[in-house]
Amino acid sequence: MLIFHLTSSLPIIKTAVISTLLIGTVQLMIGCDSQPSSSNNDGTAQTNTVDKDMAKNDEMSVNPALTDTSVMDKEQTNEAADIANEQTVSPSGYQKLSFGQVITPELLSSLGMTKAKSDNKQCYYVSNPKLSYVDKKYGERASVLYQIIDGKVALISIQDPSIAFYKDINIGNSATDVMKAHNDELSYEVDKYAVDGDYYSLIANINFKMTKESPLGESLRDENIELKNKEYSLPLQIEYHIKGGQKLSDSTIKASEWTADNKNLLKGEVESIDIGIPEAIYLVEGCS
Repeated sequence: MLIFHLTSSLPIIKTAVISTLLIGTVQLMIGCDSQPSSSNNDGTAQTNTVDKDMAKNDEMSVNPALTDTSVMDKEQTNEAADIANEQTVSPSGYQKLSFGQVITPELLSSLGMTKAKSDNKQCYYVSNPKLSYVDKKYGERASVLYQIIDGKVALISIQDPSIAFYKDINIGNSATDVMKAHNDELSYEVDKYAVDGDYYSLIANINFKMTKESPLGESLRDENIELKNKEYSLPLQIEYHIKGGQKLSDSTIKASEWTADNKNLLKGEVESIDIGIPEAIYLVEGCS
């Protein structure tokens, strides 16, 4: 009987122990759940704060960089354009002088420019003494000349083969190169002092079109010119002075009148390049 009671009590003891463990576990769980809510809120708040800070830092590391980069790129582009304008003769001008700009002694002094000796106050030339080259025939010459008419920049003349021109044409290039650079849209005029055609000019209109042809031998009239864009204030032309040519069938050929035969007969190379207002281009003898 004793053995029976001992054997039968084991399940009871085992059950009691398990119950005790279960009750303790439940109390422990209840105890954890019953912690003050501020603890959980603080943890959640800290997590949210960290997440927000990380997101903010990510945003700051991306957006300002993009903004700064775009500003820097724009500044670098503007700077590059300014440098290009100073190093390349173009419709914008050259070395901080632009077409139509008023010239004063103070401005010339600040730019290191000097005025050529002349009694002509209405038309004269200025140049930079530091910008020169040695010509085989004429010796040391100004690389670039600025023609001033009525106190304003009217024309820029390139004489030095090393000076860059925006059409990628340099002194010494062939007449064929010039025609290609302008898609054959150039007029042809024989120098009046070289009727045999050895010296002639190829002339291009840059920023305007003709509404009416001017009489032969006369400069372009303002009423016959229409600017292509409102941003332009002055009509501009390019004149390539070609040497080593030969006389064509006509002393003048309009840009629309070229034939294959005439183009094939073009000879010679660029001796100088002028860019400026039509009035200055028309002055064959310059300020003389």
